[in-house]
Amino acid sequence: MADVQPLEAIRYAPDVDLARVVCPPFDTIAPKEQRRLYDHSPHNAVRLELPKEKGDPYKAAAKTLSQWLDKGTLVRDETPAFYAYQQEFAHGGESYRRRLLFGRLRLEPWDSGTVLPHERTFRAPKEDRLKLLHSLRLNTSPIFLVYPDSQQQVAPLVARAAGVEPTVQFSDEDGFAHSLWRIHEPNVIAAISHRLQKEKLYVADGHHRYETALAYSEERQAGDGRESFVLVALAAADDPGLLVLPIHRLVDVDLPVEKVLKLLDTLFEVESRPSLADLLRDMADRGRMVNSFGLVAADSPDFHLLTLLDPEAAEPYLPSERSPTWRRLDAAIATNVILRHTLGLNNVQLEDIRTVWYGEDAERAVAEVRQGRARYAVLLNPISPQRVMAIADGGERMPPKSTFFYPKIPTGLLFHPLFGP
Repeated sequence: MADVQPLEAIRYAPDVDLARVVCPPFDTIAPKEQRRLYDHSPHNAVRLELPKEKGDPYKAAAKTLSQWLDKGTLVRDETPAFYAYQQEFAHGGESYRRRLLFGRLRLEPWDSGTVLPHERTFRAPKEDRLKLLHSLRLNTSPIFLVYPDSQQQVAPLVARAAGVEPTVQFSDEDGFAHSLWRIHEPNVIAAISHRLQKEKLYVADGHHRYETALAYSEERQAGDGRESFVLVALAAADDPGLLVLPIHRLVDVDLPVEKVLKLLDTLFEVESRPSLADLLRDMADRGRMVNSFGLVAADSPDFHLLTLLDPEAAEPYLPSERSPTWRRLDAAIATNVILRHTLGLNNVQLEDIRTVWYGEDAERAVAEVRQGRARYAVLLNPISPQRVMAIADGGERMPPKSTFFYPKIPTGLLFHPLFGP
């Protein structure tokens, strides 16, 4: 049973321009972007989320937090509240609006079935986040969760809260509009908490942060109970603004395109398309019924459409212990059939960011190939939130880099303290 409660948030003071101080979550901030955010504002949340590595970055972040609290740059709510949050954004020529609810969730192990993951995690990011959590005793970024809300009992309450004047409103550098509403009425808080108890929660983004928070909670069993909770942002699975983008694979491997296409031809129908737009359109059309991919090679001007007409032919290259649903995932086939079997990559190469890296923008992926930074781009179709939940319900985790819930939730809207006032 999910225990979602209001929180005594720490937020930027009303006179701080949030457009200048919010930042992306740590795992999407490249070094160049980190430097830009540092220069953008002396109060940018990157100084807490991803402090610079000069000296001890974790102690530096803790010192920054203390100074901002002392100077009133950050202020703490006097009473607990939920927060409704709305993002309005554009992608691919379409406009979207996504609504979420900020609260704090009581941490439970994965095997309790309260919160379900869909991707596996890696050791290094969790070690980094745990060191930061020890220093700050503060959740800087939320775990992004999705809940089914099949009875439409939660989302209407969030929508109702978003029907009045926002507590905070701003637009960011990308032109996305952000609005935040503080929900403090006791009856509404009680209704939201009660209705969320019936929901199963699925991690959309933040697997590393969740496991880090759980490890910290287990370390601090003698604490005052605050450590048993983590900051979350929840979205209904049928929210029309819940956009999941594909994550494309970029590969730098010394293999001639003629050989690659010959190997692919034994498993896929391989066709050429005149443009990226034609390729993506036909990928999407084919992808409704079968596994379909795009391939762009540095040695060829063509855009190659790959269609797996016989899934059984791919079975020898997929993990036999996985379920049929898992083995039909585009990400599973891309990793095991295209990257491992066709391009000949091993586990070490697959985890080496100089050999394989990722991006959600197909045009940018093609540009990296055309400009010689990558030898191949393997393009994927997006996956639906419902299929992500189905994999999680089956107790399985998808291959790494299978989903990109767009856009990321900014860091700095509010923070969740694990220490007393």
